[in-house]
Amino acid sequence: MRILGIDPGTATSGYGIIDVDNGAAGVVGWGLLETEKNGFTEKRLESIFKQTAEIIKKYHPDIFAIEKIFFAANAKTAIAVGQAQGVMLLAASKANIEVMEYAPGTIKKTVAGNGRAKKKDIQKAVRKILGNKVRSKAKEKTHFDNAADALAVALCHSLKGKGGENNG
Repeated sequence: MRILGIDPGTATSGYGIIDVDNGAAGVVGWGLLETEKNGFTEKRLESIFKQTAEIIKKYHPDIFAIEKIFFAANAKTAIAVGQAQGVMLLAASKANIEVMEYAPGTIKKTVAGNGRAKKKDIQKAVRKILGNKVRSKAKEKTHFDNAADALAVALCHSLKGKGGENNG
């Protein structure tokens, strides 16, 4: 089974693709979806949609697992991330891919063993499960924390199966 995990954002979203075979997970790819920080909202959303659709077309995932917004201190940020999630979900729907959503605490607890795990703990757990192939390249701007979070979403689905909230 191939799982596409998404850590949604507006300026930067992480994605991670894993294959799971007989309970063993292996990394296929990971990276970022990026938009112009000061761009028009509608153009940023269009870019997020197109980039998501391209990743789906390239990797052909069986499952689209996404982190759902659980809490945001800033309502404006929550709305913007919700809009980004919406166009990502649209890309999955257009490709007829089943969508599963997971709360941040569920992802952290499942992957790192602690529902309040910090970003570094998530990165460490992802590397422990998937191996050292999951490293950013030297001197390359990667925002690896976003990609690691996305890989954690995919891993969460592989470990929990149908335990997420199905939107399909």
